[in-house]
Amino acid sequence: MYAGAMGTAGVFGYVLGVIVYGNGGAAGPLATGPSPEYGSLGPIVFELTPLNLAVFGVCAVGALLGVGLAAIILVSNRE
Repeated sequence: MYAGAMGTAGVFGYVLGVIVYGNGGAAGPLATGPSPEYGSLGPIVFELTPLNLAVFGVCAVGALLGVGLAAIILVSNRE
């Protein structure tokens, strides 16, 4: 189920990137100009492309579900 959620996040991230930014960077119907757009997550800056959004989705969902799962395992092992 964990891998399925991460796979779904990756597919949704890629599809969102194709819809918003097109296959060639900032050329999609919702892009604001010809220059590439950048996103940031703390100190990490990355260009917004379909592949990068897919990787971001997988990492974000994996981290959030992983932290939740680790907390559940930790609490369930307490006696």
